[in-house]
Amino acid sequence: MHLQDLWVILKPGTEFFANIKDDNPFLPHCPINLPLSCQNYTMIPDSCCFEYPGGIFLQTQFWDYEPSTSNLDDDQLEKELGPLNSFTIHGLWPDNCNGGYQQFCNPSAEISDVPSILNSEQFNGNEHGLEYRGDELLEIMQRYWKGLGGHDESLWVHEYNKHGTCIKTIKPSCYSRWDKEEIKQSDQNYQKQAVYDYYRVSYNLYRKLNTSELLSNKGIIPTTERTYSRKEIEDALSDGFYGRQVQLVCDRNHAINEVWYYHQLKGSLLSEQFIPIDSFGRGNSCPQEGIYFFPKGHKPPSRNPQLTGYVRLSGQNGHLISNGHWMAKGSPATFQLLDHPFGDYYLRSKGGYCGFSNDGQLQCNKGRDKGAQFGYNENSGGILTYGDSPYWNANSIPRGMHQSPVYQGDSGYIAFKLRFQTHH
Repeated sequence: MHLQDLWVILKPGTEFFANIKDDNPFLPHCPINLPLSCQNYTMIPDSCCFEYPGGIFLQTQFWDYEPSTSNLDDDQLEKELGPLNSFTIHGLWPDNCNGGYQQFCNPSAEISDVPSILNSEQFNGNEHGLEYRGDELLEIMQRYWKGLGGHDESLWVHEYNKHGTCIKTIKPSCYSRWDKEEIKQSDQNYQKQAVYDYYRVSYNLYRKLNTSELLSNKGIIPTTERTYSRKEIEDALSDGFYGRQVQLVCDRNHAINEVWYYHQLKGSLLSEQFIPIDSFGRGNSCPQEGIYFFPKGHKPPSRNPQLTGYVRLSGQNGHLISNGHWMAKGSPATFQLLDHPFGDYYLRSKGGYCGFSNDGQLQCNKGRDKGAQFGYNENSGGILTYGDSPYWNANSIPRGMHQSPVYQGDSGYIAFKLRFQTHH
């Protein structure tokens, strides 16, 4: 999808998803004539008032239904999976205008301890004029932002480090610009403010999109007794999202697992002016018919938590070997796709988990604690993606028993796709 495809025509009565508060201590003052993100044809240099390149914002929600163990009561289930009648937050993602996304954009701003930030005096004094006290926001997150297996904070940290650090309109320099106080705060405090606001805005947008209610209004409720079609689920969600198409994600049980709502943004993230748009349709993991919507607490028949197979190159001879390099001769290595706790998959060979060097080279080695998140969709032919891009590249074609390093993206001399072929 390109910029010219993203113009939005708002129907009369359509409202911005805005939540602007006059007592916001960092209220942005941006020109009212700015275009929506991904609608400009000329460069807009004010990165505090215009989000780029991540101008498409996805509010993503989980439906985690499978408990860690059987026979949990409702209170135990809710503590582990969130409210039994509610989807929970996955994250807020700033995708690029033409598809794909940046990730882990600022290592110096990454965090490792969310409670210490939100419980600090910076967010808990009565004089700060915040929408939520920090401890109140933390309680909200503990209820509605759930990680698999009770690893809630790991998910919060992951989402901010991967996505929040890529949002340009909440940089420290922007907070300094909007700060009403005569004595400016430190960059460290502004970075903590960005963490608070990332979680705050994510929650605000989530609560405006009550997925469970949108589905139940059309008679789509959690059950083990029947299945639904993809069309009836997508139509129900679209009706509650200003007629815009929503992205539905299913797991390997063909059960609803996630819902993604796409938006453009007007001005700064702090203004919370989100405009619904159609999803980019990243490849659909749900079948046309026979989709389950399991109630929370249901444990379907046990399944193998991994897929095993080979990785071959589309349009080229050869395959990946266990270190992640490309070879044209010999036997392909066996790889496994393992469920990632934050969505998507780990890729692992006997060489170890697969990730990337600083220059984007694919590497699989045992010195890596855990790997990167790889996308995989068997309905699209088993294409492996990273950062929502299906493209990979190398600088040379391997000859004989030589190896060629593989890089993420399509900027190399030879571009191709990687196809994961499962063992049968």
